[in-house]
Amino acid sequence: MYRGNKTQRATQFIRTLAILALGIGFLFLAGAPLAGAAYPEKEITIIVPWAAGGGTDLIARFMADLMEKDLGKPVVVVNKPGGGGLVGFKQIAAAQPDGYTLGITTNSQILQRYSASSYQDWREMAPIALHNYDPSGFTVKADAPWKNIKEALDFAKANPGKMRVANSGPGAIWHVAATLLGSKTGVQFTHVPYAGANPASVAVAGGHVEATSVSPAEVGTLVRGGKLRILAIASEKREPLFPDVPTFKESGIDFAFGVWRCLVGPKNTPKEVISKLEVSAKKAVNDPKFKDFMTKNGFGQLYLGPAESAALMAQDEKDFEKIVPGLGLKKN
Repeated sequence: MYRGNKTQRATQFIRTLAILALGIGFLFLAGAPLAGAAYPEKEITIIVPWAAGGGTDLIARFMADLMEKDLGKPVVVVNKPGGGGLVGFKQIAAAQPDGYTLGITTNSQILQRYSASSYQDWREMAPIALHNYDPSGFTVKADAPWKNIKEALDFAKANPGKMRVANSGPGAIWHVAATLLGSKTGVQFTHVPYAGANPASVAVAGGHVEATSVSPAEVGTLVRGGKLRILAIASEKREPLFPDVPTFKESGIDFAFGVWRCLVGPKNTPKEVISKLEVSAKKAVNDPKFKDFMTKNGFGQLYLGPAESAALMAQDEKDFEKIVPGLGLKKN
């Protein structure tokens, strides 16, 4: 009798546990979609891996303001410069994959695999929205003695290492842009790294270096202010904001090179969160205010979603693997 009661009690206990487990399971299943639907519930941070004032920073801040209005929660941009973007790249990849820490990456991140001693694999990030493409430009101080790109390159060729070119960090996109230009034209530049395109441009205006290879949009304010002068642009056609500036190809130099910028999150960010962010980012990019901002500042307008962005990154990796090692970049 005692054994029977004990068995009955044990059976009842097991049934109770099973019912509780089943109930908890249903709660989790029911709660998962609700959690995704509730996102975001707090402030979102976007890490920019370069100093304030550069193209990546300016575009990110404008886009963040529009996304904030759409998502109903603060979207804050934080600058984490250093190592040609590596400091910020690592922080983005290491963040919790919950959608509350995002970042901006560029093809600089992919380049660092071949041009620097340390790099952050782009596969550790989840692409959300590629939102910009800009070509490199060759810019000098407004009162520099060279009237055109040919004169500047002739001087640099006759004086190896004397022309100092500012970039946005060792192994970063604008460093490679100038190195590739030097390789194509037989010119030896002295490369000077800065924390971003803005400080690099200011250095040229201040006479600390002779030139920079950042995008035309990033030097636009100083050009319009009479401090800098763009000699040539590495695009297939002239830039609308600077119609009087020739392309390298028009100047007889086969050189086209540029940067793209993409909003990303850490790898393993939930698909429903990525989807919600992509919808918001696309709204921002298509907003007339954003388009007007990009046009007025000379930033190129391009949009790719998560899958297309990942495909472009994979292709760039293959392309850079072919061209970058041959440039003789020293790993730092």
